[in-house]
Amino acid sequence: MSSTSSSPPLSPIVDTNILFDFLVWRFHTETHTDIHESLRDHLASKPMEALKWYLNAAMPIQTVFHVIAELHGLTKKKTQKKPEWTSSTRESFRRFVTEELTQIQLEEHPVKIGEMNPGDLAKLGPTDASILALAARLDTLVLTEDRPLKERCTERQVPVLDYVRVLEIWKQCR
Repeated sequence: MSSTSSSPPLSPIVDTNILFDFLVWRFHTETHTDIHESLRDHLASKPMEALKWYLNAAMPIQTVFHVIAELHGLTKKKTQKKPEWTSSTRESFRRFVTEELTQIQLEEHPVKIGEMNPGDLAKLGPTDASILALAARLDTLVLTEDRPLKERCTERQVPVLDYVRVLEIWKQCR
């Protein structure tokens, strides 16, 4: 899992938050579909070009089934950053996501409840606990912006990347 200044860490397990940001940003930039101003502002504050470079360089990308389910749910959920999507926008986004996830060679992995650490499950919930279990199984890093998950990764000595670290790697490798 070590990397040199010319190659990024490979095959990360990506969490919902970063994957959703990336997919919405790609959907918006590729299809010119309008997105809510607060979501545009949120994405504009993130190093999305660096993330695109990293995901392409680090393929295949790993995740757990739970993350894919959360992506689906986020298109239905109204939040401060994202008002509810119309059904046609949601359908277009889902078709786009299918193609995009294929391009980044996303590999989905099942993680059973029994494989998850009970403490992680209690503290983080099933998605993040399954991400930690998969990281241990595959001996790889986690790509997330979720502070509790990052803290738990550090406690478990699981390498973790976030937007700041992705931007640093991008600058080093260019």
